[in-house]
Amino acid sequence: MICDKKEIFILKEVIFITCILVFSLLLSFRAFSEEGSAIKAESYLYEGDMQMFNGKSEEAQNLYEFVLKEDPHSYGALWRLSRFYISRGMAAKRIVDKKKEWRKAKDYGRHAVQINPNGAEGHLYLAIAIGKLALFSSPREKVKSVWEVKREAEKAIELDPTQQKAYLALGAWHRNVATASLLEKKFAKIFFGELPKASLEESLQFLLKSISLGGREVRNYYELALTYEAMGNYEAAKKEYMNALYAKPIYPEDAELKKRVKKTLCESQYN
Repeated sequence: MICDKKEIFILKEVIFITCILVFSLLLSFRAFSEEGSAIKAESYLYEGDMQMFNGKSEEAQNLYEFVLKEDPHSYGALWRLSRFYISRGMAAKRIVDKKKEWRKAKDYGRHAVQINPNGAEGHLYLAIAIGKLALFSSPREKVKSVWEVKREAEKAIELDPTQQKAYLALGAWHRNVATASLLEKKFAKIFFGELPKASLEESLQFLLKSISLGGREVRNYYELALTYEAMGNYEAAKKEYMNALYAKPIYPEDAELKKRVKKTLCESQYN
């Protein structure tokens, strides 16, 4: 039976509408799948954070690495792995092991910044990793790192003014630069003209700011005590060392920091 023109037109219209509906369903399914995948990744990252803050660092590492394996461009996994290796380097006993972990932290931090230049966490942990490596570098390498640490920490604050760890990093940075050795200053003058301006007063301001933003952790009090000590204010330094001693440990390196505090408090200026 031959269809008339009207029937053919109706048939074509039905086929067209059906195709549109199928295509829409496919798009919706894809969007739902992508959204579901993102939600699943976030749940793994959150669980990793809980494991890390409960002292189960290996479990946290496995969760972060699982997310990164599923999505090599996961910004959340990258900056968390940078944070993880910073913490593991700080808890390591040997300098060679510290440097090994901090190099990994730097690589993950730099990758995070490349993936998301507008993410504060990537800049923050990149700054910290570079700063930690600089502590055990040659005077020339240490001076070279000074500029990048400052730039990355300041960028983290620009992107997130409530990022207390960025203020902590800048506080430590100002103290380290302000108390640089004559050899380090000489290298800076030869290769870079001079060191950037820094002072113990600014170090103090940044560290107090980090604490005012909620950074009441072992590391915050410890860095503040070091700055007071560098300023010759041993009474204030002792108070902050005591705060560090009684602060609740959160990160794996906190136990080592507490040991340093106990050793420092046994020295003559604190008795």
